[in-house]
Amino acid sequence: MSDDHSLIEDELLAIHHSGEMPEVALHAALHYLQNDPDGPQIRLSREDLQRLRDAVEKRYKRILMRDLNPRYRGKSIYRGLARAAANWQRLVRFGQRANRDISVHRQEVAHALEAFLEIETTDVAAGKRLSSVNCTADNLAAFAESVGLAPSRLPDGWQALCPATAV
Repeated sequence: MSDDHSLIEDELLAIHHSGEMPEVALHAALHYLQNDPDGPQIRLSREDLQRLRDAVEKRYKRILMRDLNPRYRGKSIYRGLARAAANWQRLVRFGQRANRDISVHRQEVAHALEAFLEIETTDVAAGKRLSSVNCTADNLAAFAESVGLAPSRLPDGWQALCPATAV
């Protein structure tokens, strides 16, 4: 493995573990690899750039799916639907800026949101838990619409899960 390849692999790993802002990690990686006086100042190929951008997209998707997974409700890793909606918008904007088609993720995110709301509605109605939804009904409806989830596919009573004002 060449030194350049190893450096790029390190940056891919950094993006993979970047927390909530993978695009910031991408910009840090690009600066370090290409422009930082203390960095390697290498010329990235189109394929290298594609791999780095792919890593950002994958990280956003992992974050989204984490916050749409009802098993994480009540755990410290869980950030809620408000964060999922924000990260969806970040992914959309990243796709626009990087000229990437993120629509391939829309159906999976819509399905995960629908499943989450079904489980959450059922659990709250049965008294098994308090609602973990941390965004208003308007915000949740906008999120659902942005991922292509038709209002008719939202479970009955979903609005009751939402606080009157954002948490």
